[in-house]
Amino acid sequence: MRYPKLTVFLAIVVIIVAWILISGHEPARENAGLAPMSGQPGEGPVFVIGGTRGTGLEIVRILRERGENVAILAREGSSTAAAEALGARIVRGDAMNPPDLQAALADGGYRAVISTLGGGVRGGPRPDFEGNRNAVDAARAAGIRRFVLVTVIGAGESYRAAPFIARRFLAEVIVDKTRAEDFLKTSGLDYTIIRPGGLLNHPAEARSFLTPDTRAMSWIGRQDLARLTVQALDDPAAVDQVYHAHDPDRTRFWAMFSGR
Repeated sequence: MRYPKLTVFLAIVVIIVAWILISGHEPARENAGLAPMSGQPGEGPVFVIGGTRGTGLEIVRILRERGENVAILAREGSSTAAAEALGARIVRGDAMNPPDLQAALADGGYRAVISTLGGGVRGGPRPDFEGNRNAVDAARAAGIRRFVLVTVIGAGESYRAAPFIARRFLAEVIVDKTRAEDFLKTSGLDYTIIRPGGLLNHPAEARSFLTPDTRAMSWIGRQDLARLTVQALDDPAAVDQVYHAHDPDRTRFWAMFSGR
């Protein structure tokens, strides 16, 4: 081929344009039969893995606003100022080191673990599977029944719901998060899996909902995702369920740039 770089560039442009023009699948506008999020704290503290930033930090914020006792796992050297300002207790440890998690969960009396764990350094191990597997094992060893895992649209049977570019550039992430989901499903814990699409830093808008429709795909604000995660935390209807976090106003590509 004479102009391989140009050909690849044009192919990417065509794919993006196609995604812009084609609306995403629209699920029924219902919230998976879940009750509205309670404004009251549950019985027992919650342990959040990934609570120093992003969606995890927003989850900590909502839990603390309703008076929950919250602890987070944080690696040595990582910034915990935002979580500490919210009143979360900091437990130092690395999710990639099983003894750290076992020690963190062993005597906390936690009623639930929430994990938004993901990412990793370039060229290094990723915690998307290994870290979450360690967390599930530690929760099980500590006798904690409830585990809420935030993954990504594209994992498991939702692979085709993710845009082509996401499937191409997040291939390794999707594989690892699928493995984490499968491990949790067979753990015997009372699990809930929540899959967001693209994540945005917009303020909460309260239009988003959870749907069991695995064809649903949208972008969603981190604050809205956090609200949906906390909503599912103590609802018995959410146990052993897999949901997509869906914003009906952000199914098209350009919605990620909208400030609404």
